[in-house]
Amino acid sequence: MKSDIVYVEKANGSNHDGEAWIGKCTYSKSGLSIYFDGRGFKRQKGFSSNYYDLDTGEYYWISKVKTNGEDRHEFGKGIIKIDKNIVEEYLQLIKQDLLEKSKFQVVELDNIPAKEKVNQIENEKLDEPEFDFDLRFRNSKDLSDSQIDGLIDYYENLDFQSIHKKARKEWLNSLEGLRQEQFQRMNSNLA
Repeated sequence: MKSDIVYVEKANGSNHDGEAWIGKCTYSKSGLSIYFDGRGFKRQKGFSSNYYDLDTGEYYWISKVKTNGEDRHEFGKGIIKIDKNIVEEYLQLIKQDLLEKSKFQVVELDNIPAKEKVNQIENEKLDEPEFDFDLRFRNSKDLSDSQIDGLIDYYENLDFQSIHKKARKEWLNSLEGLRQEQFQRMNSNLA
């Protein structure tokens, strides 16, 4: 497996002061996942983060280390924890003899790739079945009460402002039709 010395910073909004580490990572075969410090990270697109922790969902910025030693953002601050197993290799990369004690804390990171843990997380079955989007095209009278509830919830959680005007009208009409069907069923159960 390919490995690199990387800089990892926990995304902390836009202030660049998140907890940070330098250590060795390994990549998955596809290159979309990174194993670092006993955890698995999956690539994602973002402004202040480019990976997320598969276990916790927390966002991180991960990049190869800079050869000038200035890995933390210019407006960020805080100690960077560096794995004791790569200190010499890191110093060679940045062409320095010693680590600045005001910038670094030497720690021991877990260098065993968490492949099994990542595979287990990615292959976990969800407790609830996935929503069946084909229900949108069926007649509301043919749907069960729970399917109608699910569709109403689906439509209510849409961002209608981002939907094209013609489609928005159609979806709002579908939502209204589902609400009417739900109301009629509740009234017929009371009678």
